[in-house]
Amino acid sequence: MDWRCLEANPLQWILFTLVYFAIISVLNFIPFINFLVGLFGPVLVAGVIAAAEKQRTTGDFKIDLLFYGFKEKLGSLVAVGALYIGICALGIIAAIFIAGFGMIDFILASQEVNPDPLLLIQAIPSFMWACLVFCVFAIIALAFIWFAPALIIINNLKFGDAVSMSLSAVKKNLLGGFLFFLLMGIMMFASAIPLLLGFIITLPMSLIVYYTTYRSIFYAQEEKQTQSDLIV
Repeated sequence: MDWRCLEANPLQWILFTLVYFAIISVLNFIPFINFLVGLFGPVLVAGVIAAAEKQRTTGDFKIDLLFYGFKEKLGSLVAVGALYIGICALGIIAAIFIAGFGMIDFILASQEVNPDPLLLIQAIPSFMWACLVFCVFAIIALAFIWFAPALIIINNLKFGDAVSMSLSAVKKNLLGGFLFFLLMGIMMFASAIPLLLGFIITLPMSLIVYYTTYRSIFYAQEEKQTQSDLIV
């Protein structure tokens, strides 16, 4: 479905993706502003959802739909971003708490000009545990927010209902989700081999999947397309 969506309007999606990643890149390089990427990330994802839904229902879309989330349901979308940041912050705290001083020793030792190899080796288990704990929290955070922008924009759900339904959908499709992200990872790796040219295709697809996974999960049994409540 990702490829069919991209194939229908490839140049428009490539330009759309360039604008999206240009905004993300600029924000990431501005000190004290880069945290806004996480907070407003779902707002931009909502723009991706709006563009894909517009293409599905009319056959075309405009680039300015990327900013659709700033005009509609902004509060709920920012709340989704805040939830993601909050869960990840709890993950960092839990990682430090579980790993203890071993993780701190590892970080401090790695910053020295001539670090003690023995100290680094002894701290590795704590560091690995910390990474594992944080990854668990990050996955939980992603499960809460993955479908939330689409459910808010297209189905007009409130913040609480959207994140709850997103989590429920992810739990019911854990194996499929794992295989999907594994395949996407392989595709992204393969895209980097031919002078990064493959990213011209895979980066737009990496955005479209927010919409296509939503459609495949929540409209899997739909026999005919229905008009959404999205007004653009």
